[in-house]
Amino acid sequence: MTTFWDESYPPSVLHPEPPPIVATGATAGSPGAWTPAGAVPPADLAAANALGYSGAAWTVGQYVVLGDASEAYWDGAAFVAGRSPVVEDPDGGEPAPESSSRKRRSSKSSDDA
Repeated sequence: MTTFWDESYPPSVLHPEPPPIVATGATAGSPGAWTPAGAVPPADLAAANALGYSGAAWTVGQYVVLGDASEAYWDGAAFVAGRSPVVEDPDGGEPAPESSSRKRRSSKSSDDA
């Protein structure tokens, strides 16, 4: 009896795919990228935060896409869902210049009294 190999093994057994590249960090952008190049994105926000990434907070509109197709940005302490927002002035807006008409009117009315 003669035996021979009939190539009945699936191709994945004979020619396995290389393992996926695990993300170890991220680069800010619109969208940003996971590093190293070609890395598979973390599955979700929790997985992104488990990377141990650190760095400065990302600027307005920057984000990366996660494995579940959601977006996240780095706020300086953790990955947060969405895109990096506009940082608002803690006083609620731009301070009025000293020479504004409101300032002059209020000073003038107090002088008249």
